[in-house]
Amino acid sequence: MFTSQRIDKSKKSNFIIKLFKIIIYIFIIAIIIIFIWYWNFKSNILVENETILNIKQWDKTDFIAEKLWINKYYFKTFLYLNEPDFKIMEWNYKINSNSNIELIVEWLSKPIKIWEIDITLLEWWNIYDIDEYLTKKDLINKWDYIKYATSSEKIEKLTEFYKFINWLNTLEWYLYPDTYTVDSDNFKINNLVIKQLDSFESKVYNKILSNMDNKKIEELVNLASIVEKEEKNSDEKPIVAWILKKRLNEWWMIWADATVCYPHKLTANECKMVISKYIKEISEYNTRTMSWLPKTPISNPSFDTINATLNYKETSYWFYLHDTRTWKIYYAITNEEHNVNKSNH
Repeated sequence: MFTSQRIDKSKKSNFIIKLFKIIIYIFIIAIIIIFIWYWNFKSNILVENETILNIKQWDKTDFIAEKLWINKYYFKTFLYLNEPDFKIMEWNYKINSNSNIELIVEWLSKPIKIWEIDITLLEWWNIYDIDEYLTKKDLINKWDYIKYATSSEKIEKLTEFYKFINWLNTLEWYLYPDTYTVDSDNFKINNLVIKQLDSFESKVYNKILSNMDNKKIEELVNLASIVEKEEKNSDEKPIVAWILKKRLNEWWMIWADATVCYPHKLTANECKMVISKYIKEISEYNTRTMSWLPKTPISNPSFDTINATLNYKETSYWFYLHDTRTWKIYYAITNEEHNVNKSNH
């Protein structure tokens, strides 16, 4: 009896010791993992492209981490363990490209006065993409750019200076994609819009459109806005433009997936997530359910794309699709050939 009790106590003691060891091991492993993650955080490049931070008096550490797209917990831990000998003030800061956490903190010690910055508006963007971009740059409040670009009052005033606008209900057509220098301390949407319209006028209208009437220009730019979204390769754009134009001439539905999301006021990235949801929806934009151009363009095309759409390349093709991994395009003359391409790519 005595021996049995001693054995039970010994077993219980050994179990507690083993459990304690397991807990210690787990704790040590967790500490090692956290240390490795933190070490990677310290070592890695956290800001790849030059970024301008405009910090207000009420902004907290979380705001800086969010704007720089870095882990706020590691950021706070780094500041706690490496308390800077300066106070982050309400000012502008430039975080240079290829900066790790130590460099980021160094740049935050050097407030700068910025009057002008460059912003780049990409070719396949629509007004919702531009609005999101300007909002993230802290130049506007969300939806301000959209409100301006769709204001009948603003457009009416601009019509006095740009005859190609012709009383449109949105400026989506001619907000030319380019890199613009803007005043970050006193940013005004109308100044940017005027620069965009000036660019369209000088880079597109005066070069290839001035002899066309407004209706033809609008049809061309509308189709080009789809080509811009459908094809990124300059060499392929004239062929894609011809295929879409040929379908229109035959009163086909042109089946451009890029048109599906526009009435839902989505950015390009947002559209990727939900395009299947709207693919069969009947709307004034969905070219899978109606057989003409959308009500308005779905982006603001570049000179390259508008010119390719104007000077399309005639072929016998009626169909095309892209390999989603390589973006290589595959053409077909018949629906049967198109289905084979679908199976193979």
